Amino acid sequence: MTSTEIARMAGNVSRPTVSTLVNIAGVPGANVKRGISPQNGQRLVAAFSAGLLTEKLARSIADDPYAVIRACDALREVVEEIVREKDGDSGAITAA
Repeated sequence: MTSTEIARMAGNVSRPTVSTLVNIAGVPGANVKRGISPQNGQRLVAAFSAGLLTEKLARSIADDPYAVIRACDALREVVEEIVREKDGDSGAITAA
């Protein structure tokens, strides 16, 4: 998958931005003419679409990928708790 395809699918980023961030982060296969794997391309589309992949995050991935993984795990736990709370609240509202 190429930077152009990822940018088109994400809808909110330019091809140069995709290319720069992918290269900074060191996404496997990013320097190959054919682009990156479709699986990683889809992951990047999701990250760009949600506004999660920024230059600062790309640099953090390059500098200390394990710290980024830990931070993402912690954020996921918070988001899952928010979802549980919302599901619980909506259930309570429906029951009332």
